[in-house]
Amino acid sequence: MFAHPLVNLWFFLGFSFSLLTSITYGEWGIHLFIIFGIAWINKAHIPQVGIRLKPLLFYFPVMILLYVLFSLLLTNNSLSIILMEAIIGFLKLTMMAGAMMFFLESTPSQNIVTLFRSIWLKWNTSWRGVEDFFLFLSMTLRFYPTFQSNWQSLRNSRRALGLEFGFTRWKQVQIAAKEMPGLLVHQLRRADDVALAMKLRGYGEQFPRGVTFPIPFEGNHIFQMVIISLFYWGIHSIAAV
Repeated sequence: MFAHPLVNLWFFLGFSFSLLTSITYGEWGIHLFIIFGIAWINKAHIPQVGIRLKPLLFYFPVMILLYVLFSLLLTNNSLSIILMEAIIGFLKLTMMAGAMMFFLESTPSQNIVTLFRSIWLKWNTSWRGVEDFFLFLSMTLRFYPTFQSNWQSLRNSRRALGLEFGFTRWKQVQIAAKEMPGLLVHQLRRADDVALAMKLRGYGEQFPRGVTFPIPFEGNHIFQMVIISLFYWGIHSIAAV
């Protein structure tokens, strides 16, 4: 959508908040049109977004059942009203999740961390807690995909050997509970090795740390964020007329 990662994040967060506060069919229709526009612009990412949304759609009947059950027990609303509220809520949730997944697919998470580090560097403030927090985010974004890849490789190996043939869902959960701690310990040891290497290279001797490829944040980006905010405000104003 937008070249600058913070402006892009502001747009998608604004969409989610605006959709969450929508109460009329006109507002929902405008947001539905926007999500179709987002999908058209980012049509190369539609397959990945569809894969990420699949679990949400898979558990939709379970969520509807639980919502209807608790609503019947705790409220005096009729079944038709409860079902309508459940369907509308699910559509909102799906659109919000889809929009944020398009953002995650189109904008590398590491760019967001680099952007905030660049802004923090401009303030020239020596606060180690903030530097450690940025480092924590960077390492989490770097190690989690590795952990996910290792877990997927392990599952694929077990399937190829026929070790999970005919297993029930509960049996698979039991196997995961036994194997997950070993993978976590492996990742913790890798994190310790990285931490030691960083200390040997001088981490902690100077704050704030520099940024190799800083991402600029200037007045025109603030102007774009203001325009986005006015755009979403205008949606609610038009729909209220």
